[in-house]
Amino acid sequence: MEPEEIQEIFQKIREKQPLIHMIPNAVSATLCADGLSALGARPLMAVAPQEMQEIVKQADGIVINLGQPTPEKREAARLVLETVVQEEKPVVLDPVGCGASVFRLKMVQELLEIPWKGIIKGNQSEVYSIQQNLLTQEGIDSREDRTLSAMTKEGRVLLVSGVADRILWKGGSKTLQKKEQRVYNIVGTGCLLGAITGACYSITKEPKQAAEAASVGMAYALEQADKAVGYGQAKVVLLDALTQLEEVRFLNWMRGKEQ
Repeated sequence: MEPEEIQEIFQKIREKQPLIHMIPNAVSATLCADGLSALGARPLMAVAPQEMQEIVKQADGIVINLGQPTPEKREAARLVLETVVQEEKPVVLDPVGCGASVFRLKMVQELLEIPWKGIIKGNQSEVYSIQQNLLTQEGIDSREDRTLSAMTKEGRVLLVSGVADRILWKGGSKTLQKKEQRVYNIVGTGCLLGAITGACYSITKEPKQAAEAASVGMAYALEQADKAVGYGQAKVVLLDALTQLEEVRFLNWMRGKEQ
């Protein structure tokens, strides 16, 4: 994608103010809600299975974050994905720490059996666990370099976060620009990437474009955050940077990275 095309997606988020329903992770819910709001989207974070079908029908985009899994969250996620199939809504699944336990991995594999189309956003460890059906036992982190398969199910795109994010789809892959060395390991930024991906997907309806725009936008925000003088300020700078994705400074940053 050209820098202007990426920026246009964020401009349209600001203009259209899409309603993004996210089944959240309590650890990162506030950061994700603030991040979506900073983009110009409208976050809605429902968790009760009893209201999932109603909420999905009115949402412009859906993000399912599987951190802190419980039987109730599993049921809510199942209902969301079944409704997504019927309503043909853009959906992002974030299999947080799915290689950490049998319960998590089984839950993700069951949800992947539902015939939905959309984006799976995970780090290298999580995607490896899904593809190999194996535990990595690294918590929610990705600490080892692993070989991933470019083969994915038709209609699904993988956004693999890392030092250099990758997009995988059936028959192809793309490696995005390498990120700068991180100064602050801000808790919840992986979840925030999933939320941003959902907002982008609600606008473009094209999963590969949504994944790339979200990756580039998040890389910019993280780079700005690393210029802060402390961890607390870095979180504020991160959110402020998300408000800049429709501005000339972001466009110039992308052009500079291309060079």
